[in-house]
Amino acid sequence: MRHATDDAHQRRKRIDRLYEHFEDVVGLISEADLQDDVLDWMDDADELPATSLLTQIETLLADFETENEMYATAVNGAEDFPDECSDCEHYGVACPVLTNRYEEIERKRLRDRLRDASEDETKRELRRYAGRNGCVAMLAEIEEWETDYSDLLERGRKLRRETFHYLRPAEEHTYAEETVGEATADATEGRP
Repeated sequence: MRHATDDAHQRRKRIDRLYEHFEDVVGLISEADLQDDVLDWMDDADELPATSLLTQIETLLADFETENEMYATAVNGAEDFPDECSDCEHYGVACPVLTNRYEEIERKRLRDRLRDASEDETKRELRRYAGRNGCVAMLAEIEEWETDYSDLLERGRKLRRETFHYLRPAEEHTYAEETVGEATADATEGRP
């Protein structure tokens, strides 16, 4: 069974390999648009959290808890909630995830159980928990976290291909892709 830390480590290694490739070639690219795309990708990679999804969700909830009451303290309870929670059925009343003692215990159990779980199991269980509690902020964070990594990897792979084609003469494209280019790069990322 693969663990979440293994999955996160592999994903981070893939991003790091792409980043190293771009560091090596960005100065060799004179085409402004391609160079800008590479630099933008590198900036985006620097901004991605290196943490696991579980840590990301716990950080989100901790931020909510420290910055907001998460239950109605006045007539207009919406002031006690972050904007991210505005679509939640509990908005302006009381957040069950953060104010219900039973849910606090349940969340701790879930966190302990998921520490050694695979990334897929972690996503599935966190979605289940968020759905049971109607937590739209958790669901949105899970979706955003998943999308950010997969989009960044896909963009990076496409840019890597563009840089290979840009830096090699046309007659060497097939040779480069088969021997030192795409096939090798994909293999080092664990892709077929």
